[in-house]
Amino acid sequence: MTISPAGVVPTLGVRLLPPTAACDYESWAARLVTLDLLRDAVAVALYRLPLLAVPVGADRRGGSMDMLDPVFAQALADALQGRHGFDRLTLSGQLVRWGDPMPDCLAPDARRRFQGLREEPRHRPITLPPGPGARLGYEELAPVPESPHGRQPILPGVLSEPAPRTP
Repeated sequence: MTISPAGVVPTLGVRLLPPTAACDYESWAARLVTLDLLRDAVAVALYRLPLLAVPVGADRRGGSMDMLDPVFAQALADALQGRHGFDRLTLSGQLVRWGDPMPDCLAPDARRRFQGLREEPRHRPITLPPGPGARLGYEELAPVPESPHGRQPILPGVLSEPAPRTP
């Protein structure tokens, strides 16, 4: 639990962060066939847990992210609009998709190839490939108006302090 300074009412929003901030960055890096896609990936923070959104390109034809609620899905779609590799954005309830739609009839191996994933993960340290960092343009989005109060992802020491422990 966090306590906000007097007068500050935190609200829930979606934030875009550098790809290496995602808690699943290493997992994606180990499984992607084309590591260059990580240059244009973004970590999407919701409820303090940043997950990686990987763009399409090379051998990756489509991607998606489940945002738990249609309001957050719309906020993510707005944030990804116009970003390199996140073309043809579509919303379906709480699911945001980009790239080509994945056919329902694909076998598991074909689904893996459609998403640009390796059959076996790499077993070595992964670093972000060099590239034009200026193109990334990370930003914090405005809170979603329908968000419940008191549930904004908060960076420690910025807007909150730890709640006092009671015995």
